[in-house]
Amino acid sequence: MNKVVAVVGMAGSGKSEVARVFEESGFKKIRFGDITDQEVKRRGLALSEENERYVRQETRKEHGMAAYAILNLPRIDEALMSSDVVVDGLYSWEE
Repeated sequence: MNKVVAVVGMAGSGKSEVARVFEESGFKKIRFGDITDQEVKRRGLALSEENERYVRQETRKEHGMAAYAILNLPRIDEALMSSDVVVDGLYSWEE
């Protein structure tokens, strides 16, 4: 059975670096922030902290505090079919 490892921490604490090490060890990396980046681009906005923050807040208003976990479940489930998964960037306790 494949496993999921979630990497959590404050901004700038090295979450992405830890996830990269897992990825180099064969884990499939799922970055929660990809959903925000895709939505910012879909809206035709520049990738900036302000636009990303706005999209994150809107996403959580619509889907609740577990929004990113819920929206990434299909990607996680698909990746688990063939490998272990490392999740980079949980933002709330609910996730």
